[in-house]
Amino acid sequence: MTTVVIAEKPSMARAIREGLGPQANRYEITNAFGHILEQAEPDAYLPGDVPKTAKGKKIWRMQDLPILPAEWKKFPKRDAKDQLAKIGALLKSADTVINAGDPDREGQLLIDEILEHFHYRGKVLRVWLKALDAENVRKAFAALESNEKYRPLKDAAEARSQSDWVVGMNLTRAVTVKSGDLFSIGRVQTPTLAIVVRRDLEIENFVPKDYFEVFAQCRHAQGAFLAKWEPSSTDGPGFDEEGRLIDKRLAVAVAQKAKGAGKVARFEAKEQKQSAPLPYSLSALQKVASSRFGMSAQQVLDTCQSLYEKKITSYPRTDCRYLPEEQLVDAPRILGKLPIPDGIRPLLNPRQKHVAWNNAKITAHNAIVPTGEPARGLSDAEAKLYDLIWKSYVALFLPDYRYRALSATIALGGESWKATGRQDIDLGWKKLFGAQALEDDEDADAARAPLPVMQTGDPVQGDGGKVEARQTKPPARFTDGSLIDAMSNIHKFVTDPQAKAKLKETSGLGTEATRASVLETLLQREYLQKKGKQLISTPKGRALIAYLEKQRLGSFADPVTTARWEDVLGMVAEGKVPMQKFTAAVTQEVAKAIEVLRSGAAMAGGGNATQQPLRAQPCPICGGDAVVRRLQSKKNRKVFFWSCSNRDAHPLLQDDNGKPGKPFAERKEDSGPPGPACPHCAGTATRTKTTSTGKTYYRCPSCQAAFWPDREDPQRLGAPWPPAENGGRRGSGATRSSSAKRSSGGDPSAPKTRSSTGGKKSASSGARGGKGRKSG
Repeated sequence: MTTVVIAEKPSMARAIREGLGPQANRYEITNAFGHILEQAEPDAYLPGDVPKTAKGKKIWRMQDLPILPAEWKKFPKRDAKDQLAKIGALLKSADTVINAGDPDREGQLLIDEILEHFHYRGKVLRVWLKALDAENVRKAFAALESNEKYRPLKDAAEARSQSDWVVGMNLTRAVTVKSGDLFSIGRVQTPTLAIVVRRDLEIENFVPKDYFEVFAQCRHAQGAFLAKWEPSSTDGPGFDEEGRLIDKRLAVAVAQKAKGAGKVARFEAKEQKQSAPLPYSLSALQKVASSRFGMSAQQVLDTCQSLYEKKITSYPRTDCRYLPEEQLVDAPRILGKLPIPDGIRPLLNPRQKHVAWNNAKITAHNAIVPTGEPARGLSDAEAKLYDLIWKSYVALFLPDYRYRALSATIALGGESWKATGRQDIDLGWKKLFGAQALEDDEDADAARAPLPVMQTGDPVQGDGGKVEARQTKPPARFTDGSLIDAMSNIHKFVTDPQAKAKLKETSGLGTEATRASVLETLLQREYLQKKGKQLISTPKGRALIAYLEKQRLGSFADPVTTARWEDVLGMVAEGKVPMQKFTAAVTQEVAKAIEVLRSGAAMAGGGNATQQPLRAQPCPICGGDAVVRRLQSKKNRKVFFWSCSNRDAHPLLQDDNGKPGKPFAERKEDSGPPGPACPHCAGTATRTKTTSTGKTYYRCPSCQAAFWPDREDPQRLGAPWPPAENGGRRGSGATRSSSAKRSSGGDPSAPKTRSSTGGKKSASSGARGGKGRKSG
């Protein structure tokens, strides 16, 4: 009998072998490719009498909704079947299994679901790998725990997966059938979209207001400085409701008083200190990298994942900015291996205990820190992020930044004027960051303002005043970094005081592990677009949010609702709430929403901003609930066509003087005499094709898988054959391929979109995206 270690992906399996050294021979070490089991499509739960499309998919109908599985089904991903079989063979002789999934909810689930798939009943242990360098691997394997301790994590991941499926599959189908255009809806992605839509509308409807600030030009024996007028009250005429001065005549009159003799009514110089910032969580790193380098949230996550798999930094998907106190003993070793400048190293105190070392603040993970492993051969993006990470760690062991906060109140011309400044005493940890520290300083303007040291009662000469016109500004457009920050701090978008206080403590939209993929999804589905660093909602995105609100389904676009759901998932992960309680509540909400949509109005105009707002018409081919909508080609504005809500039932329809016409001809690659059924797409017949040398083969029109004829029986499928266009079968199959097409609005002239999750290469690359972790 053997002990089998199942790692989450190949890179982790390699790190375990290398980290354990000779001890690795005690184990059979294998790996998954992220999630190698996936939720069944809705077709698996629909009755057999639902009509099918030409590609064998069951059509979308309101009468079949809601789809609420009584017993959930999972199937092996096509490109992982071989690996799954290998794991199953090892389990047959295993008396113990070690779950070596990533140290989070999804990592727990993806190994546990493999064990459930094979009905494994032996002993299961859990190894919690926060970092993949040799020392951390050995420590983790020396502290194995019962896998049962982590069941709540698995339950939370399962509950998240099921609730996302129920929300996404049902509401996407319902709104799509109503609109005639594909509208994807998700538990996290739709509220995130709503945040951007509301910000964009606020900006576009913003009316700037003029106001004024008055300054006195003051001269002291130690130097000149500017002081700002401090009115005794802002309640009177000349001020707006925010206390801003809006009367220019009053501003000019006050400025004329800033002449002649005055005095220092009060002067304070307080010595203060500032510790180094906390090390990074993922969202904090995404915010900084977006602002400083223009990196997308997904780029930051992928790059951090790469650094983690190279054993250079700790686990990246963390919402924590604190470190375990027991890891402080590792500081001398790690500091000794980092590229710290010679001028900085003598300032280090490895025994210094920064506030970041706090066990009470640790969640499932700690902050992202360097492991001390050599950082060689890094890409430009890896080098930039590694520089941020190692410096944030080193700064914890440097002296505090010390300065004097200066404040002066000047009595001049019968008015009160105020000036502030700052005087550096010791730059401390800021020396490590150089000029960047000043750029990042929120009080940089105060730091740069010249203010001499004075004494209360000192004479001051007023050399005149000046009025500076100002104008209120709208909030800034979202960027990747600021939107990730908004998702992490959703309380900032809530007005109710009690809800705001509660959400500030606990809630966010999505998790550290999923927020980047949500942003990518919104971009891919054309709900958001990028202009430079800015993320801006599209007409399609705005149409969806407006429609949900009009149908009184705004809760599915309400960030507070989803944040509170995330709170409950957190309690499931802690074992405080059973997963069934959460999934039952979500199911009930979705069932109510479907009834509202069933009797509600169709979405006028769909999501295509270029078309006239036409109501959906019954499909002349499908009938029933199916509707068609007139859309405009993106490439040729003179070309119109009609798209059916039953996406794969038939080709797009030609436009016949503003009415639905005949179907467009079948695509050439989908034509040909029917052949044997595709093994990947139930009910779909392959097409008989011929190579350039005259050899016969079969290709599935749905998933594009290709096969040679069987050698003994040419009427049967033989060995798979890679498609000529990309050298391999599209691992995502028909569903994702057609989704990519739909996201283009069904435009027959739109370019083909390659699936973003395809084939064995992505599955085995170790990238987190291969898990198919859907959050919205």
